[in-house]
Amino acid sequence: MRIAQACGFTASLLACACTSPEGGTLRPSLAFRISAETGRNARDLTVGRAGNVFVFDYDEYFIRQFDSAGRLLTTFGGVGDEPGRFEHLMAIRAHGDSLLALDPGSVSVFDLAGNLRSRRSLADTVVCDHPRMHTDGRWAAACIVSETAEHTLTYRRTDGSEARAVVSYSLGEFFPGVEPGELFYINPTQARTYRYDFTPDGRLVWATSDRLRVLMDQEGVDVTLFDAEATAVPFPEDEIAAMQERQAGLGPPLFMNVPDHFQLVQHLVITESGDVWLYIMSQERTGLLRLSATGRETGFYAVAADFDLVSARLTTANERLYFMVRSPEETAIHSVELP
Repeated sequence: MRIAQACGFTASLLACACTSPEGGTLRPSLAFRISAETGRNARDLTVGRAGNVFVFDYDEYFIRQFDSAGRLLTTFGGVGDEPGRFEHLMAIRAHGDSLLALDPGSVSVFDLAGNLRSRRSLADTVVCDHPRMHTDGRWAAACIVSETAEHTLTYRRTDGSEARAVVSYSLGEFFPGVEPGELFYINPTQARTYRYDFTPDGRLVWATSDRLRVLMDQEGVDVTLFDAEATAVPFPEDEIAAMQERQAGLGPPLFMNVPDHFQLVQHLVITESGDVWLYIMSQERTGLLRLSATGRETGFYAVAADFDLVSARLTTANERLYFMVRSPEETAIHSVELP
């Protein structure tokens, strides 16, 4: 599977900090900052049971472990094809006394000091954006497939073979002119995408970003957990004009999408207890929606934060929600205890 590359274009957004009678307001606090030199191009994070934070960079594929105060404890990994190094590190996942690391063709297992325990080759070599791993090594990710010019959500077994292509759409819907099989670079930021995570027992839960509907994979069949009406927030007219001007200056193989509205579902993460947390943006309400493992709405929480929640990378551990926020100068880790 050959994957097209993506270019990043962003739009500014102010997080809603209004109170909600259903649940209240969550106020993430800064845990620590990582300098640009130490946390260069930070891609993803995972948190161990002791509260230590693991972050990997997307330049040289080093994994760095920090304690809860931000002190650097270990650095391991790096670029290479020998055991303990990576050709294209895509995701990490701490579990118990181990850390799993996903490369396009292998899964490596380290102890929490960074010593390699095992390395397992996978059946397929696939490069995807921001995979989510289960603790047993299965994973899911959104992939842009150049052969078919589609954006697809793939669900992979522990051996790397595809259990199923969960959902997909033609890129031509948002990027007119993209042709299957050709080289193209796209801006997927405000086009339809997928939000997904695993339940503690390994079931994939997912949603498309443009609809407030949550589904669960049940042995290859999608079961609706939650479905509600929501009205998308219009994109600011000045930002639309600025993007249209930028779009007019692009030519193939560069393509970008100019949206009318923000995406409804911005994040989806699942806690160790099985609760599903969605960060949603709608005209009716903006904040964190909590669902039980069976899909029942159990609370809604506004978020008071001094960072852009949409561009943050989220994960959960130890019943806390963690936010990784990148800037050219540093990477900041924020967290909040979940109610």
